[in-house]
Amino acid sequence: MSVKQVGIRRALAADAGALNQIRSKTPGPFAPTRGLECHLAEPAVYTYLAEDEAPFGFVTVGPATDLEHAGLGEVREWFVSATYQQRGYGRKLLVHGLTVLKRRMCGSALIWLPVEANRPLDVLLKHGFKPYPAQRLVNVGELSSTEQAYLKDLSDYF
Repeated sequence: MSVKQVGIRRALAADAGALNQIRSKTPGPFAPTRGLECHLAEPAVYTYLAEDEAPFGFVTVGPATDLEHAGLGEVREWFVSATYQQRGYGRKLLVHGLTVLKRRMCGSALIWLPVEANRPLDVLLKHGFKPYPAQRLVNVGELSSTEQAYLKDLSDYF
């Protein structure tokens, strides 16, 4: 596969279909709890997508949903299409999302990751996320997934 030019931009409501397709084709036990249309409509939630000829990954960040602490932001969703994985795009999207949280005055960032997800965990640990003593069980339809919380201090992020 030849990649001509990759850009990251803020997602628009018109991008919801393409982003839902990325989410549905990503292998693994990910269980999104809200539709992207809701994320794209929330003023305090930011979704950025990576694209070449078409979108292939995205990150959604905003206020924390399940743990309420002052100054806590959350990486709500973070997906890269399988054909673009292991090329650094997931890391670039994560850095973009963390930068948005820092600019929104968040002191730390939280992400919930399925306990079976090893590849994204490696990226999180390399970027300074640490396990947080919280887990949740997410049920979507007939599927369920146990997710572990990871936290990153953003006070010295930049």
